[in-house]
Amino acid sequence: MNRRLLMRHSFQLALAALLTLTAPRAGAATGTLSGPFTHQNLEIFLVHGATQLEERRYATLNEALAGHDVVVNETGNVNELSIENPSKTLVFLNAGDIVKGGRQDRTAKDDLILPPQSGKVALAAFCVEHGRWTGRANDNAAAFSANSYVLGSRSLRIASRYEQNQGAVWSSVAEQQVKLNANVSSLAGRAVDTRSAASASSLQLTLENKDLQSVKRPYVDKLKPIIEGKTDVIGFVFVINGQINSAEVYNNKTLFRALWPKLLDAAVTEAITDFQPGSASDPLNVAAADVKAFFQTAVAGSAEERVVSKSTRVKTYTTPTTILFETIDVDAGNVWLHKSFIAKPTETTSVPLDSTGR
Repeated sequence: MNRRLLMRHSFQLALAALLTLTAPRAGAATGTLSGPFTHQNLEIFLVHGATQLEERRYATLNEALAGHDVVVNETGNVNELSIENPSKTLVFLNAGDIVKGGRQDRTAKDDLILPPQSGKVALAAFCVEHGRWTGRANDNAAAFSANSYVLGSRSLRIASRYEQNQGAVWSSVAEQQVKLNANVSSLAGRAVDTRSAASASSLQLTLENKDLQSVKRPYVDKLKPIIEGKTDVIGFVFVINGQINSAEVYNNKTLFRALWPKLLDAAVTEAITDFQPGSASDPLNVAAADVKAFFQTAVAGSAEERVVSKSTRVKTYTTPTTILFETIDVDAGNVWLHKSFIAKPTETTSVPLDSTGR
């Protein structure tokens, strides 16, 4: 079969487990993938399926901050912020969401479902800007103004959400900046430093870099439209340099579509971070059967459950090769809302910094 053509693959075993892992219901026994959709070293499969929480309207953190429906405040604690939803809107924070401002830019450790009129809720966070502990020009030192990016590095996602290690987060930020400097320079054809003079350690400011944005644009222009005209897309799997990296699946199609631009941007950023000369060969190495095996492995992992808030619980499934985070909406009958799959890297190159520093 020509892998350049759109293909749909039935996965009655793997996606049945994916869709019904927490709360089996009739009609959720099958699922499909379409793709692959490829640009350079990035390959994407879309996940299609039925959903159970479509009647619930979740605003993203980006939407809630832009509409002043949510307030995220500095606490003076590197690893904990305060968030409040005084509105009548149900808000969803995606683990890895980066908030800009405060004394340091931060990233949310876990998914968080924030009900209307929530009162103040503790938000576990990690710093993604090493060194600054004062207000930055044009930013409020006491609060956070925006969320436009989510972590675009597997090592960062593992360091923050799985290892829960601030030193490893800082080390992974620095490592990604070094790689981006080299690869953006190579792809742009001139020397580029993606770090900002305003704060060289800020991941947020690196992600805002204009040269990085220019290098990302061909990826985004090619891949962002792939969900158009498809009404049943609930997530995606992405492959970098011929190796499965991660997958994000949601039990609400509307929520996935709202998050898609930010999730795609993160996948593109990671593809550029890990770009290798000659890695843009086509066809790439991953087939639909490999994706099926990835899902089957992940859902069979040993599980541990944590309470994140009154409205949110998270189960973590681990195997020697995979990590799966399953977020449960307590107020929706304990049905899963988000499943985040990570293929563990075959080797680790980062060396954590001292986690006691700022």
